[in-house]
Amino acid sequence: MRRTPTPARWWRTAPWPAYILGTTLANVVGAVFLYLLLRLALPPVVNDLAERTLPLFVASVLVGTAVAILSTELLIAPILCWQLQGTTGPDAQRARIRAIRLPTLQTLYLGAVWLIAGVLFTVVAARSSGALVVVTVVSVLLGGAASCTLSYLFGERILRPITTAALSEGVPGHVAAPKVGTRIVLVWGLGTGIPVLGILLVAASRGLGSGGHDQPDIRGAVIALSVAALVFGLLAIRLVAGAVADPVQSLHEGVRRVRGGDLSATVKVYDTSQLGALQAGFNDMVAGLAERDRLRDLFGRYVGEDVARRALERGTTLSGEERNVAVLFVDLVGSTGLAAHQGAESVAALLNRFFRVVVEVIAAHGGYVNKFEGDAALAVFGAPIEHGNAYTGALRAARELHTRLAALADAGIGVSSGRVFAGHIGAAERFEYTVVGDPVNEAARLTDLAKSAPGAVLAAADTVGLAGDDEARHWTVTGSTLLRGRTAPTRLARPRAVESP
Repeated sequence: MRRTPTPARWWRTAPWPAYILGTTLANVVGAVFLYLLLRLALPPVVNDLAERTLPLFVASVLVGTAVAILSTELLIAPILCWQLQGTTGPDAQRARIRAIRLPTLQTLYLGAVWLIAGVLFTVVAARSSGALVVVTVVSVLLGGAASCTLSYLFGERILRPITTAALSEGVPGHVAAPKVGTRIVLVWGLGTGIPVLGILLVAASRGLGSGGHDQPDIRGAVIALSVAALVFGLLAIRLVAGAVADPVQSLHEGVRRVRGGDLSATVKVYDTSQLGALQAGFNDMVAGLAERDRLRDLFGRYVGEDVARRALERGTTLSGEERNVAVLFVDLVGSTGLAAHQGAESVAALLNRFFRVVVEVIAAHGGYVNKFEGDAALAVFGAPIEHGNAYTGALRAARELHTRLAALADAGIGVSSGRVFAGHIGAAERFEYTVVGDPVNEAARLTDLAKSAPGAVLAAADTVGLAGDDEARHWTVTGSTLLRGRTAPTRLARPRAVESP
């Protein structure tokens, strides 16, 4: 039995600890970058300022980290309630929106912390020298930009399970999130823009406080910033590559499964950018394909696979064509009495077994069961799909049906052939595929006659004459009779013996 995890255990296995740690580290990395830039890369006057304000800097980092952790806990509180308590309604909607926007909101909170710290250090720098204000402002902006960019990229990746759950019911409302292009720009800024601006800052401030003499050597600073560009660039490109490549890989795997016929394939939706739209669109497309496949299967069960395939390929109109076909009609004997003496469920079960045999035998010989009529079935050979020898197929099916049905129920079987109209009959709103013509009527009359004839199987002798020799030798002409509703006698044939083909 699966136990529901306790909140403490769930917290340890959820991505939240890693998310909080990642946000904290992003803040610390940005702060360390800023301090090293001020202390080691810029002119001595800036180095001295950084050294004098080290206690203030450390205190700011600690306070900023504490504020970042606290703000993170406040931001995720509604999401935790939604996950642990299963909140519904408007509260759940707000929690889902919060989960989707969390990386962006966290970045804004972190940016606010850096803004406050930047104002504080700018004031301190202004008291020492007005020339330090610009250097300090630019340096803080670089450190803050690095911290915020890392925080967003890391948060977007680590929170994918949470985003997946939030997007499981679709994108709630109008949720704004950075698109793919914006993320790539962020990566460029972290890996290229910030280090290059740092190098420009070092070069521009080279003579600051030197009075034009003994300007410091900036080669070490340029090398350090270049190394930082490589490190930050690699880290950022790995994060954004995962943000782009992972969804593409999942879509590629999904397409491979669908191409292989697996219409249960889905991909997790965890992105609100264009990639998320592709993920959701793929799932919608596969759901549509599965629904279409289900409807096609259902359609085929109602009208027959051949008719269904033909309708899907050529469309459906109230039209048809004349064809030479063979028609087989089979009807249970005494079904009216069965309904009077047995329960409806028993009769229905018998009919289902009867029709199952009919469908199997007709399909095995290349025919098409056109319709079920109460306790009878009409089968056609040669429409809607061409048949190599419709007459042979119909006669063989008639003999096998007699053998298969003997242990189930008494049935009369009649076979005829000739030219019929085969197509859709009805109205534009409701129609069916069927065959119309004299052979259909003749087969029905032969079936009525066969119910009381020896062997219970009769065919028009002309049909036997059109069949192949291998099948015709199993039949014998027994004479002729005037069938009900007809003006000319019909020559009759019956199987020589009741045997399997």
